[in-house]
Amino acid sequence: MELGKSISSLTVLVHIMVWLLLGFIVLFYPPLTWDMTVPTSFWIKQILNFFMLAGMFYFNALYMVPAFLVNEKKTVFIVWFVGIIFCFLVLARIIEINLHVNEQMAALKGSKSIKSKYTLDVHLFMVAILVMVISTSFAAAQRWQSEVKKHEMIEKQHIASELALLKAQINPHFFFNTLNNIYALTYSDIPVSREAILKLSRMMRYLLYETPLESALLSQEISFMNDYIELMKLRLHAYTTLEVQEFKSDHEYSVAPMLLLPFIENAFKHGTSSLNKTAILIALNAQNGLLTLRVKNQIHPNKDAAGGINGGIGLINTKRRLDLLYPGRHSLIINEDIENKMYQVELKIEL
Repeated sequence: MELGKSISSLTVLVHIMVWLLLGFIVLFYPPLTWDMTVPTSFWIKQILNFFMLAGMFYFNALYMVPAFLVNEKKTVFIVWFVGIIFCFLVLARIIEINLHVNEQMAALKGSKSIKSKYTLDVHLFMVAILVMVISTSFAAAQRWQSEVKKHEMIEKQHIASELALLKAQINPHFFFNTLNNIYALTYSDIPVSREAILKLSRMMRYLLYETPLESALLSQEISFMNDYIELMKLRLHAYTTLEVQEFKSDHEYSVAPMLLLPFIENAFKHGTSSLNKTAILIALNAQNGLLTLRVKNQIHPNKDAAGGINGGIGLINTKRRLDLLYPGRHSLIINEDIENKMYQVELKIEL
């Protein structure tokens, strides 16, 4: 509230200063350079002209431009533009005549000829056009800035809503896959399935209390990923070799929660086999503000994996979240070698 008042006060002050400067340069300074003392009536005329110009400026900027020019009623606005300048010049001449400014100026100059009341005051005419052009430009610029801010606000609200939806879709998707894994374990090894449920409860706690936030500590995200990897290890076949390089970080960074896991989850989903030898490599580090995740796995057909290696709601939503959360600050390279049945992901994020 205080900031808003300060900005408003500053705007009013700037307007006052600009008008004082413009009025002095255009209306008051030139007569001071003349080699004579101008009568008081002349200064009264200039002051009245000054206030009329200010009134024209703000009425045009605050009402006429928004009401007509912005609403594509250009003909009406042009008529107004020309008409107000004409009325101003007529009114200024009436004031000049009633104050007998021309007679007093002629007397000071020692001249018997008096300027005709029908003569166009070119200087005042140019000043009126200048004021109206500046007023129109000022109002148009304000309108444009207002539209830009409105568009940015709508875009931010849209992005926030979309991110919330994406996050809401990812969490149930994760639970669906994990519960399926635990379900499979209950048929083969009940003690191991109990251990898996314990790990899952810890992961659920993280999902409930941390993922609703816009960001989480990288160390928390790494701990969550470690739990997930340990959970997946419980059901790996003997044919699968898993290499997880030690996660390294030189600083306690923040990162969007559940942003890295879908790539690891994808590797376990498509990179394991009960019939063929396969390998999965996971490497993550954060150095000098740059987070790098590398995941490499062999591709094996999986009838339970909907959408293929590049499909599924997890990866699709994660790509969209990256675009929204880190625009211009991330790179995602996915190489799928069908011939050699190799799939590799390299994600870099500027934190």
